Amino acid sequence: MSTSASTGIARRRAILRRGVIATLVVVCLAIFTGYFRESSDGPLHDAQGAAASVVAPVQEVATRALEPFRDAWGWATSLRDARDRAAALEAEVEELRGRAVFDAVREQRLAELEATLGVEPLLDTERRLGGYEPVTGRVIARSFTDWYRSARVSVGAGDGVVRNSPVVAGTQRGAALVGVVTSVSGSQADVAFITDGRTEVGAGIPEAGNFQGLVQSISPGQLRLSGVPRAAPVKALQSVVTAGWARGRLKSIYPPGIPIGQVTSVGGQEVDVQQTVQVTPYVDPRTRSYLTVLVPTSPEAKERAAG
Repeated sequence: MSTSASTGIARRRAILRRGVIATLVVVCLAIFTGYFRESSDGPLHDAQGAAASVVAPVQEVATRALEPFRDAWGWATSLRDARDRAAALEAEVEELRGRAVFDAVREQRLAELEATLGVEPLLDTERRLGGYEPVTGRVIARSFTDWYRSARVSVGAGDGVVRNSPVVAGTQRGAALVGVVTSVSGSQADVAFITDGRTEVGAGIPEAGNFQGLVQSISPGQLRLSGVPRAAPVKALQSVVTAGWARGRLKSIYPPGIPIGQVTSVGGQEVDVQQTVQVTPYVDPRTRSYLTVLVPTSPEAKERAAG
C-alpha cells in the first residue's frame, strides 16, 4: 500500500514539474514574440530598460570586484608563458653554444690537418739531402710545465718511427721544427720540444751568411741563437733554420734547411765577439693536436738518426 502511494505521489510531482516547465517555456516564447513584435516604446521594452537600470549598478560593482582577480589571472598566465618562452630560449641558446663549440673544435682540427700538408714541400727538398717520410700522429699526452718540454704522439715503431727522428708541424709558412723523438714504443713515441731548455739544435741564418750557431731555449717559449759572430749582418725578422751540423763538424740529427723560427731581436755589448740573437719559434707546441715525425728512409738520414 505504501509503495503504491509513494509511486502515485512521485508521478504527480513529475507531471507537475513537466507542467511548470511547459508553462515557463510557453510564457518565454510569448514574451519573446511580443517583445520582437512590439515597437521600441512598448511595455516589454520599458520593462527591459527598468530591469537593466536596476541590474547595471550591481553588474558594475561585480565587474570592479572581479577585476583584480581577472588581472591576477592574466598576470599569472602571462608569467607562465614568459617562463615557458625563457626556458625554450635557454634550451636553444645551450644548443647553439654546443654547436658553436663543436664547430670551433672541428675547424681547429681541420686547420691543423690542412697545415700538415705544408710538410710535403719541405720533404721535396729534404729528399735530395737524405730522404724522410712523414708520419703524422695525434698528441695524446703533454707536459704541463712552463717550459712545455715534451709530448707523446700516437705513432711509434710500428709506423717506422725511430729515436732521434725530427718532429715538425705545419704552419702557414710551411713546416717548422718543433722537436725530436726521444723514445719509441710499438704505437707511441715521446717528443722533446726545442723549447725544452735541455735541447740544442745546430742552426744558422741564411740571410746573414754561412755562420752557424746553437739554438737553445732560455725562457719558456723563446729561443736564443748563440755562436753568431758580431760581424754577421743579423737583423730582426730573418729566418733561422737547421744547419745540419752539431758541435764541430759532427752531423746533426736534424737535416739542414728546416725552419725553426724568426729573429725577434739582436743585441750585445761592444766588447762582445758574438751577438745575442733572440728567436721566436714558428710553432707553439701547446697549440698543436697533431705532429708530424720525419721518419728516416735513406742511408744518410738513418746515419743522422743513429747519432
